[in-house]
Amino acid sequence: MTSRTDTIFEPLRRAGDTARTRDCLRCRTPFESEWSGERICRTCKSKQAWRSGSPHVFGRPGRG
Repeated sequence: MTSRTDTIFEPLRRAGDTARTRDCLRCRTPFESEWSGERICRTCKSKQAWRSGSPHVFGRPGRG
């Protein structure tokens, strides 16, 4: 049986959506994306600027 918490955190996927290597939109480093909407790598998501919601998290580092 699937609990409610198991389904809350699963991303919505389109039919045919598969995991593949994509470039992070912030640092441009290739990473294994689980679905088409995952465009920021875990390294970037773990940084304080990302977690705080800073408006300067996208684009090339040093440019804002």
